Amino acid sequence: MRLTATPLAAGVLALALSSCAGSYRQIRPATYTRYQSVSPAGAPVEFSYQFSALQLAGGNRKYIKKERKRGYQTVAVRVKNNTSTDLNFSRDLELYFGERPTIPVPAIQAANDMKQGVAIYVLYFLGIGQVGGTYDPYTGQTTGGTLLPWGPIVGAGNMIGAATANSNMRKEFVSQEMTNKIIRPGETVYGIISLREMNVAPLRLQLRGAAAAAPTAVPAEPAAPAAPATTVPASGGQ
Repeated sequence: MRLTATPLAAGVLALALSSCAGSYRQIRPATYTRYQSVSPAGAPVEFSYQFSALQLAGGNRKYIKKERKRGYQTVAVRVKNNTSTDLNFSRDLELYFGERPTIPVPAIQAANDMKQGVAIYVLYFLGIGQVGGTYDPYTGQTTGGTLLPWGPIVGAGNMIGAATANSNMRKEFVSQEMTNKIIRPGETVYGIISLREMNVAPLRLQLRGAAAAAPTAVPAEPAAPAAPATTVPASGGQ
């Protein structure tokens, strides 16, 4: 049995083989063991970060390409609150990119900007092959046989795969978003921030006005164990 294709179908098949839908591998910032720390231990807010979060997750080829094309930096972050009050990431903390303040892009917007295309795979529906028949090497044509419409199957599969991967990315970006995240005293939180920055620069996080005046939580010293009671023997009568 021989499978042949028209020039148009052959071109669509080549596109399908070279440009399949990409999967999404989660970043999982809480599992990172190597963060770049920029705060001394015991600072009011301890901040650590890691650039290239999509790449370090492994795979994500489609999303890394979109990230670069749209001018994004996807960053995994770790924040510990050492103050005695709740901190709102957006209200009480200010993020600096190098020497200037920067504001993370909302998770939904970043996910929409970096998602891979889905409708493009409709082109695969044009793919039609021919099974069987007699091939003439002199004319390069095949006569007889049965037409096999492989395009709709490949196209539908890629559309489902791309849409599922986009949904998985959006879910993680939203669940790990730091915008308006409340960090309790003594709590360490992990998350993902998307910066509209083409280059890489040192990041730092500092307290804003009123929050900077809040006292730093000082762990209470353990109480010294009580001395054992001494028993005084009663004096006997004569």
